[in-house]
Parts: sequence; structure tokens; C-alpha cells
Amino acid sequence: MNIVILVGRITKDLELRCTSTGKDIVNYSLAVQINKDTTEFINCTTFGESAKLLDKYCKKGDQIAINGQLRTSQYVDKNNVKHNSVYVLTDKITFLNNKPSEKVETNDNVSIEKTTIEINDSDLPF
Repeated sequence: MNIVILVGRITKDLELRCTSTGKDIVNYSLAVQINKDTTEFINCTTFGESAKLLDKYCKKGDQIAINGQLRTSQYVDKNNVKHNSVYVLTDKITFLNNKPSEKVETNDNVSIEKTTIEINDSDLPF
């Protein structure tokens, strides 16, 4: 079973990109506090409509909760050295900023405050 649930803060402003297959994608790091003195920085990836909403409504410092799966990938750098990386591929995102001054209403009368986004299999590039 591969289930990851994290609550943390986005570490930098998001940048929406498009994959070579035309899927929207946002890669970001989530600062997750382990205890009073320790914070882990977890790499995360979100695809599809969820990536668009995350990019549109979240910024550096915003707190979110994610559910997803731990994934690994490999790449070779310019010196031909192989590197492994670990990231969370998100299945569900919950926006946790709930200060009244940070509440955002869309034209559809939808609030992103404590809203959950489900990611469908069709949003994933594989």
C-alpha cells in the first residue's frame, strides 16, 4: 500500500507548466513540520485541472493538505551521473488557509477555503 498524507506550506510561488503531451503540471515543495525543531521539504507534483486551480489560488506560504502516492524517478545529469529523486504524486488537495482575509470566492461562487480537489485518472499523464 502506498498512501501519503501531508499537511504543510508551499515553499515558493507556483509555476504552471505544460507537459509534452499537453497536460498541465505544477511541481512544488511542501514544508512539513516534523517537530518543534525539524521541518522536511517534500517535493510534490500535481497534474490536470487540479494543477490549474493550485496555481490560480495558492502562493508561497499557503497551507495545504495533500493525499497521494510516493513515487521515484531517475535522471542523468550533464556529467553522466545518475540521480534518484522521490516525490509525492497528489491524488487529493485540501486548501487550509481559513483566515477570513484570505478567503477567495470565484465567479462560480465557489470558495477555496477548505475545498477538496479530486484528481481523476484522466488528469495523469500515464
